[in-house]
Amino acid sequence: MQHTTRQSAAQMIATTDVFTVATIDASGFPTTVALSPLATERTLTRLFFYTSRQTTTVKNIQACHRATLFCYDQATYSSLMLKGHLTEVGASQFPSGWQQALTPFQRALNYHDPVILQFQTSAIKVRQAMTIDHLELGPQPDDE
Repeated sequence: MQHTTRQSAAQMIATTDVFTVATIDASGFPTTVALSPLATERTLTRLFFYTSRQTTTVKNIQACHRATLFCYDQATYSSLMLKGHLTEVGASQFPSGWQQALTPFQRALNYHDPVILQFQTSAIKVRQAMTIDHLELGPQPDDE
């Protein structure tokens, strides 16, 4: 089951255009937003997102890095949920020329103060029709 969970999750990550990203706000409630991942390095363990530094998402992860990503494939009635940690990536941690990896939509956003967020996966849940597979990836980094 572990192999098929990984395979299904990897396929959905590679083909999903938009993820729902949930972070925890200062009052302890989830806040959700739709974000498109960057095309670079879309793996089971790591995804990158482009957004503005002034967003609620960025403000939320300053206090709590825990986050959840969710996507749905209507053609196969499958969904993917990733639990993990969302952090801001410094310029030294991201390859130069990342702007070329932006989609036309992301370029059109033309944020005044853009930031790249890195999501690191700690657990995967895949639902395909009526079946559910769950996979823990290993030790969890400490929350800050």
